[in-house]
Amino acid sequence: MKFSRLNRYRTGGAGNHMRLSLPVPRTPDGRVYRFSPNDTAHPRHFVLGPVVAEIPLTDALRARMKLVPRTKQTVCPYSGTVADDDAFRHPDDVKAAVELVKHEVVQDVQDALADMLKNAFGGRSSRGPIRVTASIERGAPRPKPRFARRDLMRELVCDHCGRDYGVFAIGLFCPDCGAPNLRLHFLREVELVNDQASLAENVGADHEELAYRLLGNAHEDVLTAFEATLKTVYFHGKTKADASPPPKVGNDFQNVDRARQRFEELGLDPFEDLSESELAALKLNIQKRHIIGHNLGVVDDRFATHANDAKVGETVQLVGEDIRQFAAIGQKVIDRLDAWLGGSPSPTIDQSLPPLAIKEPVMNPDDPKNLMALDLQISLLARKIGVWAAENCPDGQHDFVDAEKLRDAFDGNTEGELEEAIAELEMDGFVEMSRTLGGGLPDFRPTLELYLTFDGPAFDRDPIADTVQVAELALSGSDSVSAEKIREQTGWDVRRLNPAFEHVAREIPDGRVSRASGTPFTVPFFHLLPEDRVRVKRLISRLRHGI
Repeated sequence: MKFSRLNRYRTGGAGNHMRLSLPVPRTPDGRVYRFSPNDTAHPRHFVLGPVVAEIPLTDALRARMKLVPRTKQTVCPYSGTVADDDAFRHPDDVKAAVELVKHEVVQDVQDALADMLKNAFGGRSSRGPIRVTASIERGAPRPKPRFARRDLMRELVCDHCGRDYGVFAIGLFCPDCGAPNLRLHFLREVELVNDQASLAENVGADHEELAYRLLGNAHEDVLTAFEATLKTVYFHGKTKADASPPPKVGNDFQNVDRARQRFEELGLDPFEDLSESELAALKLNIQKRHIIGHNLGVVDDRFATHANDAKVGETVQLVGEDIRQFAAIGQKVIDRLDAWLGGSPSPTIDQSLPPLAIKEPVMNPDDPKNLMALDLQISLLARKIGVWAAENCPDGQHDFVDAEKLRDAFDGNTEGELEEAIAELEMDGFVEMSRTLGGGLPDFRPTLELYLTFDGPAFDRDPIADTVQVAELALSGSDSVSAEKIREQTGWDVRRLNPAFEHVAREIPDGRVSRASGTPFTVPFFHLLPEDRVRVKRLISRLRHGI
């Protein structure tokens, strides 16, 4: 059997023993999921993006790295574990690859059976006393599995090697070069706190309560990030020094003296670079946070002993500059921890922001919609035809494209170039194609896969998010799901609804799906059994959260 679809991913092997290489799902910003092989490195998940900054590799930078950048190894940002890239493969990506292979195999088998029957009977009746006529009718092919990847995390760019990445907890190291990036992590928190303080300061005088609440939240964010960072570094140091589980620390890192005692176990004083006035301001702000968080901002006897101008019973004062000072002092402590992790201070420590010459995306005048950013294996012309077909379809159904309009739209391309681009689309399942005896451009019509892929750049909307919304509405109603009712609930036009509704319907066996003609809908309605509801729920989970 020829596995024409599966062969697109073949990189070696022979016969029934294929070696396949499948694309890794990416986040909306083009990052890939990674998963630390160190099972104690909570939360293990992180994402790795491209190199976005050109930074000369100096001796000072190299001294703080675990690896030369761009090697075939990765560093766990939470624990510093170094291993081959393959060891960081995300388990959800493995599941996604299996689902994709299963889909392609099923489609290849269906194609092979259809071709076998067609060749056996040639579309004609058999001869003899018993006449058999072969009628080959295939259901609509299911679209390829799609796996959502999200960018909900702290985004960083390493100031040592220029690698873009994201972590879901406090990251200690760059996953590319292994240099400590702790100070960058906290520096991002400082930036956000500055923005919060500025927002509060710009609130009008008639919204003083709101301004105080915003400043209080900003102040709390500083202490939360400060405490979490100290605790993370302490646990990392204890794990490196002793294989036994680290001790329980409670809220020790909300108190300077107790935090110092903890770090003495590692031979480190993270507060040693602070002046007496900075240390006093740090302690005062920690106490201020307790008053705001636990005493509704009302000064008590304990706080009054720390602040000479505070009076018992009054509301503790908060101003933006105090919060910025609190964050700056915290940054100084974190810089000291960052230097301890790297064996030397960061060469960028005296700069408020990483000195990155960020590469601006190069805009190709031939690709104004940035179609080449789509993770596909087809040419730019094929992508443009895909978008054009989506834009020029009025209803989201699967009618044949007008060849003359296509020629007019792409009059700068030869007929041979257009034919090859259409063939690319057909090979990857974006169109169904048939040739005529007279030659010329082949007749072709869009598939659901085309709409799900190209409606985004065509209309600046997310057809996968549309599918999730339709699926949730379908599950919330009766077992008989009507496209017209869903259209009324969403308020969408038919063009937007049809691909999303059909995408959900592809999860339902054909016997419970209506494809009646004469309506504006590709699928007018479908009926749900309990097992169908399970399929639709799994579709939602796959599209929204990954496998």
